[in-house]
Amino acid sequence: MAVALLAVGVGFGAASQRFRAEGNQASRAGGDSESKNPLHLDIPRLLANVIDRWQQQDGLTADIQWQIDLFGQTIRGTGEYTQTGRGRSQRHGLSLQGDATAASIQLQQAVLSSAPVLWTQWRTNIDESASMIRLNEIASAEPNMPRAGIAHLIWRLQQTYDLDQVRHYQQSDKQFLLLQGTKKGGVTHDTPILPFLGTEAGGISILLDASTGFPHRLQWEKLNGKRRDPIVTVDLLHVTGKVSENPELLQPKTIVPDAKDQTETYRLAVTTGAGGRY
Repeated sequence: MAVALLAVGVGFGAASQRFRAEGNQASRAGGDSESKNPLHLDIPRLLANVIDRWQQQDGLTADIQWQIDLFGQTIRGTGEYTQTGRGRSQRHGLSLQGDATAASIQLQQAVLSSAPVLWTQWRTNIDESASMIRLNEIASAEPNMPRAGIAHLIWRLQQTYDLDQVRHYQQSDKQFLLLQGTKKGGVTHDTPILPFLGTEAGGISILLDASTGFPHRLQWEKLNGKRRDPIVTVDLLHVTGKVSENPELLQPKTIVPDAKDQTETYRLAVTTGAGGRY
C-alpha cells in the first residue's frame, strides 16, 4: 500500500499551511489506530522506501525558508541545501542565515570531500561554535545509518520519534502525506533542534510529497496536551535534481575555528536509539 501511494503524482502547495489547524484536529481525534492512520499504511515500510529513495539520489538542491517560534517571538531566515553522491559516498551541504530581523544567525554544515567528517559551524550575536563528527566511527556502531542528506534526516527522525500518525492531503492535483509523531519514551542523549537553540521538541510533523517521498516541510513542535505548537519550521522549496552551483555549500569556509569532536556524543545517541542530531 505504501509503495502504491508513493506512485501518485504531486507537488507542494497550501496543504503545508494546514499543519497547525488540521494537525491539532488529528491529535484531538483520539488515540485509536483508525484516527491516527485512516489509510492503514505500513508507516515503517513507507519511511524505509523514502530513505532508500533519497539515499540513491545523486544531485539535489533546494531553497530553504525557516522560522523559529519561541517565547512569543518569531525569527525567520533563508538558506540552501544540496547533496551529491549515493549511499556511503553521499555528501550534503547546508547553509542557513537570518533575515533582517535575525541577521546575526549563520549556520553551515557539510560532509567534507577531504575526509568522511561532518563539519558544523554556527554563529549568533551571543555565541559561536564548531563541531565535527567522524562518520566512519559512527558507521561501525550503526552500519545501516545513512551517511548524509535527506536519507539521514528521515532516518534520524524515525529513531527519535514514534511516527504513528499519517494523513493524506490533496491540493488541486497535488497530493501529500502528513506524518506526525511524538518523542519516544526511551530516547536519551537528546540534543536541541538547532545547535544555537537551547530547546527540545516533543513532537514532529513531516509533509511528504506522495510521489517521491520528498520532505517539503519539517516542523518540530512543543506538545501542550493534545495541541502541537510549532517551535522550528523548515520549508524546502524550488527543488531541482542537480548539485548546487555554490561551491561553499559542500566546501564551506571556516567561520569558527577549533571544532569540537562530537563523535562519541553522537555515537552514544545512535546506540541508545535517539538518533542524535547532525
